[in-house]
Amino acid sequence: MNMKNSKKPFFASFLEKQVKEPEKVKGGGSITSALQDNVTRPGGDHVTLKYPSDSDEAVD
Repeated sequence: MNMKNSKKPFFASFLEKQVKEPEKVKGGGSITSALQDNVTRPGGDHVTLKYPSDSDEAVD
């Protein structure tokens, strides 16, 4: 079996081509905000924002 270990995976090389100077890349902003409160309502706490693909959220 002849493996080529010198070639990078596609996605790794794709991401490296997007960044010109990786030392200057900054992280994302802060997640929380003092100006906006994201409290949920008790009636909506049982609902998620994903699509129930396997009926795991079915109510009996």
